[in-house]
Amino acid sequence: MRNRDGVGRSSRKLVDHNPLPERVYLSAVIEMLSLFLLLSLTACTRSTIPIDATATIEQISTQAPQLEPTQATTGFIPSSGTYAVVWTPEDEMLPLRVPAGIAGSIVDELTFDARGIQVTGNSTSLGSSLWVEIRGPDGEMGWVNSWNLTEEVPGEVFCANPEILGLLEQITMAFLTDDIDALIGLINPSRGLILRHDWWNPEVIIRPTDLPRLFVARDQLAWGALSGGDFLIEGSFEQVFSPILKDVLSQTPTAVCGDIPEGVTSVPVVWPGEYANLHYYAFYRPSPEDGNRFDWRTLVFGFEYLQGKPYLTLLVHYHGDI
Repeated sequence: MRNRDGVGRSSRKLVDHNPLPERVYLSAVIEMLSLFLLLSLTACTRSTIPIDATATIEQISTQAPQLEPTQATTGFIPSSGTYAVVWTPEDEMLPLRVPAGIAGSIVDELTFDARGIQVTGNSTSLGSSLWVEIRGPDGEMGWVNSWNLTEEVPGEVFCANPEILGLLEQITMAFLTDDIDALIGLINPSRGLILRHDWWNPEVIIRPTDLPRLFVARDQLAWGALSGGDFLIEGSFEQVFSPILKDVLSQTPTAVCGDIPEGVTSVPVVWPGEYANLHYYAFYRPSPEDGNRFDWRTLVFGFEYLQGKPYLTLLVHYHGDI
């Protein structure tokens, strides 16, 4: 998690390098999933602009962006569009400071969901953070940590963009087959991949430099605790989060844009306020018929735009809890 100025708390990094695990998903399963993913996305997308349901998988795939993984360490790259606030909790404000840095005086504040922010083009590096000068929606001027800004894109534009369908297909195949080479170019090169085992648990941040070892590292990462208890969730991505991804993506889930399907649970399904300006697709795997009604999962894939191109930034897991 991040504090009110976007300065990150310490997180564990991936360091080990072990052989890749055995691949267990057959090509027939992958082909079936590709077809279902396309049909499900075009049928279930919530949008004010309809997606062309006649497009084929091949047509959608060719529309996916040509992403360059070489940008992995370049950091924040301002565009000419407007920006929105991210990674600021709903009960906090994002302070504008002069001069840049947490020692600067607070001259104004932005709400957690503020939009219409302009970047002046002035920036400065302070330690590991990049601070940028902005003009707020009401004309207020000041400096903020670039971690707390994201390119502003209307929700209906995101949900109607066929480019996202191509990205989702590629991301799904990469996770099912542990294909890190295919996945790296689809992940936000500025933030890396941010994971939450449950929406109430802390973030686990896989930084861009650690992504190449995502499927093979064996560091025991701290994912938080199970709801209603003190049982801590610890393990590597491959041990803890990869099985969740494969459980959902290999069982022809229902896909919805901008909403989070849910099953029976004692814990409310909440989209955290710090992600209010991130757009997402949710994949819902319902509980089995005549089985445990709490045995359902939803995975939310959150995206950000960099220089007008969408990248996967965030994965949040929801599930039945008693």
